[in-house]
Amino acid sequence: VLTSRSAPLLLRHLRSSAAAAAATTVGRTEEARVLTAKEYGELLEPEAQRRCLEKMRSLPAFPRPKALTPSRREKQTSAVLILLCQERGTQEVSLLYTRRSRHLRSHSFQISFPGGRRDEEDASHADCALRETEEEVGLSRHRIQVWGESCQLHLPRTSSIVPVVGMVRDFNISELCLNFQEVEEAFIVPLNSLIVPKATRHTQFRSGYSGPVFVVDHHRIWGITGYLTHIFLRSLLPSHLMPECLKTNIKYVRPFKLPPRPPHHRESQSDPSMRT
Repeated sequence: VLTSRSAPLLLRHLRSSAAAAAATTVGRTEEARVLTAKEYGELLEPEAQRRCLEKMRSLPAFPRPKALTPSRREKQTSAVLILLCQERGTQEVSLLYTRRSRHLRSHSFQISFPGGRRDEEDASHADCALRETEEEVGLSRHRIQVWGESCQLHLPRTSSIVPVVGMVRDFNISELCLNFQEVEEAFIVPLNSLIVPKATRHTQFRSGYSGPVFVVDHHRIWGITGYLTHIFLRSLLPSHLMPECLKTNIKYVRPFKLPPRPPHHRESQSDPSMRT
């Protein structure tokens, strides 16, 4: 477990690099839509919270590729915390991410939201997300204002996930105390760094679907976490603040395949006269 004395040193370094990446990204992209301090405040108002949760609770079912057969993991239930952090001093709003520990058997080193499998003693999915967050990064549940729970998302080859949306005001990264058995690092990414065209990309899976990816500095947010980030930002931002890079629906594009070798090519290779 990372002690409270050494935690601020590591996490301040991660935060400063993320802030520098945000400034560089926004500065180099002419089409970037930068949220102002006033707009940040509007996103945290009760009406904005209600609108965000309403959209999160009416998400369409995830389109399952035919090539993916059901697995036993899909019968389990997990919860993750999508945490909006209003930073101390600047009032900038960021999202909290973790990188999974090298000691974990599955998905080690991958970026994720705090969270985990729901236990029997958890009163709700929100209770599960708060417990896991406190265990992983040491942030007390009493610091977090819970907005509410999203609908349950049934994703292929993993447990069903209930995203829980929350907010912490007057946040400083030095509050966190990492449990190295569960997380390798924790960092925050400003919303302005996630909504610029340079940060938004996609990845193509061989099983038949594409997924959103966000690249900020050296952090690559993809997979389930990229998908959750994408749908959350589309739920949080009203239409007049929605950047074009988040409006695009990612369509499946068949991967490039080499054509099969013609028969005469194979025969020529078997000709003894062609051997050296």
